Amino acid sequence: MSAGSGNLRLPAPVAILVNGPSSSGKSTLCRALQDSLADLADGNPDAAFARVAFDDVGLLLSKKLYPVSFVQLQGGDLTRLVSRAPHDGRAAWEYIDESDAPGPHGGNPRLRLVFNPHGRNLLAGIHRSWGNHLQLGTNLIIDHFLQDGEWKEEVLEILRDSGARIFFVGVFCSVAELERREASRGDGGFEGRPLGLARRSDELCHAHDLDYDVTVRTDEQTTAESVDEIVSALRRTGLLYSF
Repeated sequence: MSAGSGNLRLPAPVAILVNGPSSSGKSTLCRALQDSLADLADGNPDAAFARVAFDDVGLLLSKKLYPVSFVQLQGGDLTRLVSRAPHDGRAAWEYIDESDAPGPHGGNPRLRLVFNPHGRNLLAGIHRSWGNHLQLGTNLIIDHFLQDGEWKEEVLEILRDSGARIFFVGVFCSVAELERREASRGDGGFEGRPLGLARRSDELCHAHDLDYDVTVRTDEQTTAESVDEIVSALRRTGLLYSF
């Protein structure tokens, strides 16, 4: 039956929030999870999942607003940029060095991503759009790294206000493997990452007391094994049988 058939009331949509540090393999995991859930849905539109991501903010930005440090990492043309120098306030985001900050890993470098007001507004708008999707009845897989407590509170408020049933996935990976992957990501595109972001984000993104429904370790499990574990946990909670 379709959503418009008689007085049928569909259950609340599902938001699968996948949280983990930079370079932990979240995007690969979320794509594979989406494909697995599409197979299980077998064409039922009420059981289909869309995939959204923190990184979607990059799709909304002019490349002229990229930071100098990031374009240098990619070997790009600095003359195209609005920003003249790192941290001049013109770039939509920057990386700040927090090597002296307390944290379980320590080490140097340890970088934190920060937005200027334009970039932060775009992120807030993306967060709000997820609530709109859920209110329309679309199930979501949300690929995020909740680096800041402010981001976490903003996202959770939006998801709760949408009426969605929220399922939390924690993605963990050893620092050694995070940094190995980070070093291999200088691919000339938006996926490149500066050294130190993975180490610092691993200290931060799991520091907000999220009560995960399931956790996976992408340094010890294959993507398929991680997906199977998440699907099994979804089944245990009854979320895969509620459509």
